[in-house]
Amino acid sequence: MSPCRTVFVGSLVLLIVIAGCGSGGGGYNPNNVTVTVSPAATPVAENGQVPLHATVNGLCSTCAPSIYLWYIYENNPANGGLCTNTPAIPQCPAGTIQETGPSNLTATYDAPSTPGTYHVIAEWSVPSGSGSINKTGTSVVTVSP
Repeated sequence: MSPCRTVFVGSLVLLIVIAGCGSGGGGYNPNNVTVTVSPAATPVAENGQVPLHATVNGLCSTCAPSIYLWYIYENNPANGGLCTNTPAIPQCPAGTIQETGPSNLTATYDAPSTPGTYHVIAEWSVPSGSGSINKTGTSVVTVSP
């Protein structure tokens, strides 16, 4: 193969590889990332516990998945829903969360003594331009007596 043709083919291959990495750099487009939490819906008794697992899809092949934050939507908005203390404290009427695994991909939900339906959210985040891109997954937990 001629040197000119080798440079052309090499440049073409490099261009294809770069284009395949997406606009987010690092081999992925952060806008295409998805987060799921399993189980997606589950029952639990008052004061019981539920193990949860988050999965982050759409990352580059060398990117390590991680969860930035776990929270409970129904907890006091002034507290940001960030109730990570056990046992539940008055500011955490919807229960608490304990991150339990590497990269925060797993957590344990500690149910409150009040029956109801609660939404436990896992949030993935990455800095982007003027802010950040956040993706969430949710588990709906039904607490019963």
